[in-house]
Amino acid sequence: MKTWSHRYSWRLAAAGMVAASWLAVPRAAYAIPAFAAQTGEPCSACHIGFPQLTPYGRDFKLEGYIAGGTFPTWKNVAIAAQIGFTQLHDKIPGGLRPSFKSNDVVVPQQTSLFYGGALDAQLGLGAFIQATYSGVSKSVHWDGMDIRFAHPATLFGKPLFYGLTFNNAPTITDLWNTIPAWGFPYIHSNVQPGPVADDQIDALGGEVYGIGAYGALNITPSDMLYTEADLYKSLPNHLSYALGVGPAPRVNGVIPYVRLAFQHTWANNSFEVGSYALFDRPYPSGRLNGPTDRILDVAADSQFQYITAKQALSIQANFVHETQDWRASYPLGITANPSDTLDILTFSVSELLFQKYGVIESFRTVYGNADPLLYAPSPIGGSANGKPDTNSWTTELDYYPFNNGGPKWLPWLNAKLFVTDTVYPTFNGLAHNYDGFGRSAGANDTLFAGMWVAF
Repeated sequence: MKTWSHRYSWRLAAAGMVAASWLAVPRAAYAIPAFAAQTGEPCSACHIGFPQLTPYGRDFKLEGYIAGGTFPTWKNVAIAAQIGFTQLHDKIPGGLRPSFKSNDVVVPQQTSLFYGGALDAQLGLGAFIQATYSGVSKSVHWDGMDIRFAHPATLFGKPLFYGLTFNNAPTITDLWNTIPAWGFPYIHSNVQPGPVADDQIDALGGEVYGIGAYGALNITPSDMLYTEADLYKSLPNHLSYALGVGPAPRVNGVIPYVRLAFQHTWANNSFEVGSYALFDRPYPSGRLNGPTDRILDVAADSQFQYITAKQALSIQANFVHETQDWRASYPLGITANPSDTLDILTFSVSELLFQKYGVIESFRTVYGNADPLLYAPSPIGGSANGKPDTNSWTTELDYYPFNNGGPKWLPWLNAKLFVTDTVYPTFNGLAHNYDGFGRSAGANDTLFAGMWVAF
């Protein structure tokens, strides 16, 4: 008998009834097969392609990954592998990465081992744990981790699901595909050049550990208010090397993260709007003690989904504003300004037809004020005018060959064939000679194609 009885999971049961109505036809499938094996549902019950969550998938995660499970079994273990071909518009002299060619590279990007599902369903304890071998760095490291303790309750007479989480990345716990851990791009080349700047909240993934508490209050059967608060610490340096992610970022004290979101569902639709924030105090580069800088990320996000038997439409938007107070770095001459700002906007639209053919279009812009020391000229990765401004358009085409399920000898086999094309109108501040060494933004336009397999 399932230990996650309906008295513990009324929202999941309701979402399951909705899912059943559009699972009556063959579904596309790509997710962690361990979850599908535990629940007895196809992967597409929880996912639109991968890793976008359906309403059913959001409830499954919210309630601790325990649905359909009791204790760990071999079915909770899964393996996934990614292999991709990367072609830039212009080659990079010396190689895309050390020991790789200057262009047209085939890379076994990563192979991951997962545990996914119940640890003790009676206690409400479940987990998502991932360890990964990188074909680029040729090393093993810990990857995503989210261990949850979840239970139902009531608040002011309204159904409430609350829980505790032990995890290693801000936003990995989130239920929506707008934020850094689960937002687009869902897969990208690990050897292509990237912009000179990124937000702090994204950079900390896998480099920290923390605990948090969350709650989801159903104000009405259609309206949910979600709140979460976590406290993180940077990994001790020796542990970061043992886990394959060293050296760890040096951050003083705890790193608070908070999340607030509202979701409304009706018929085949769901709409979410929310906000999240993170604050940390990193030491200047090369320092292990002394004065620290101050970095604050404040973000707003929104998601809309429309799901039927023949199509699944998703629209996601995310905006992050980062305030950088260089009270420690500026006196050392590491930055040219005592403070800077950085803004990142991502907007994506995806459509999955007949649960087999997918297309995604995404726009991303990074912009901030000029800082010629923080964003200095250098070949490929530098900025000639000291600005991080980068605009990109990405188109992705997907094909799911096993939307009817895997072969009899491996029923949980899932695969995704993909082709992505990314175009950069501007890169690190300019369209032409952006790095100060003659390279144009268009030289980094990237064609990336490959296969993602899980079983």
